[in-house]
Amino acid sequence: MVEFMEVKAKTVLNKYTYRDNWFWCRYSINPYRGCQFACNYCDAITEKYLVHEHIEDFSRIIYVKTSAPELLEKELKKTEKDVVALSGVTDPYQPAERKYEITRKVLEVLRDNGFPVHIGTKSDLVLRDTDILSEISKKSWCTVSFTITTFDKNLLSLLEPFSPPPERRLEAVKKLREAGIMAGVDFTPIIPYLLDDENNIREVIRKASENNAEYLLSGAGMTLRSNQKIRWLQLLEENWPELVRKYEKLYGESQEPSREYAVKINKKAFEICKEFNIKTYIPPPDFEKPLKENFEVANLLLLIAYFKERQTGNPYAAWAYHKAAQNIEELRVNIRDVLNKNELEEISGVGKNLAGTIREYLDTGKCEKLERLKTEL
Repeated sequence: MVEFMEVKAKTVLNKYTYRDNWFWCRYSINPYRGCQFACNYCDAITEKYLVHEHIEDFSRIIYVKTSAPELLEKELKKTEKDVVALSGVTDPYQPAERKYEITRKVLEVLRDNGFPVHIGTKSDLVLRDTDILSEISKKSWCTVSFTITTFDKNLLSLLEPFSPPPERRLEAVKKLREAGIMAGVDFTPIIPYLLDDENNIREVIRKASENNAEYLLSGAGMTLRSNQKIRWLQLLEENWPELVRKYEKLYGESQEPSREYAVKINKKAFEICKEFNIKTYIPPPDFEKPLKENFEVANLLLLIAYFKERQTGNPYAAWAYHKAAQNIEELRVNIRDVLNKNELEEISGVGKNLAGTIREYLDTGKCEKLERLKTEL
């Protein structure tokens, strides 16, 4: 039995310190807290995110932010335009959305204010809002990422028991693309020893390609921390006890699997994506904003960082690129003028090598380093 609790939120728009280089978002919105899909690998039950008193209530008590659309309207008036993610901690298209339509109302506000959007979901209910998403796509930028990790019904019954079937999600990808809306697959997490064999990886990528997905994001491994770790190890003990020791070896004292493992699995996913001619990243957002060229250079640096991080399995391997991108976006002058004055290295975080990358891009519209990274993985 699920209980819905209507709440009046004080704020609704969350701002990230740095712009995300997977989903390109600067902000996120959670129309609901708690999630009816009850995925057993979800890390939203960790103390960092949990707002419920007990972890068991996460999928049983759903907090509905009825004030979200009105609050958002006010907050956007004093917010710089950038990508807003409706995915954050819980699914914006869980069953509660059929009744309350908070996500749809939030999308209407974002559309009316010209804000670009990234949606992350496991539900084909998003098709209901094709009209709004189409308008957002035309006015600014929009993409929808559907999480799909396997088509094995036995595994799905244990991993994500209440989510819509992945076949319906793929059909939604196809329909959104036909409507001119960018959509792809978020293959995250690729769960160690359950979903990381080549046959499963190949099947997910092949079916994504067959349904015209623009991209496939692969996320090898999964976090294991606090409440989530306790629940996941319990699930292993009950269903795959032979894997417990393997997890202990793979993770050690860390919350993440070894970097060698992550690189190996992601490399395999990248190879198969190339085989099926599907992008391994979301194309950067393109929408009108002041000093647009600064934004484009920042996107380039974040994309380079994305590939460097995937290549090494280290989320901090290219942190200098994140910092430089942030500082370039915060410039109050056009970066081309900075280039013409030969002052690129005076931007905080931009050294000789980064300055050379920026100069090459501004002079030619291309970046050899980025193209090389795309092919090396």
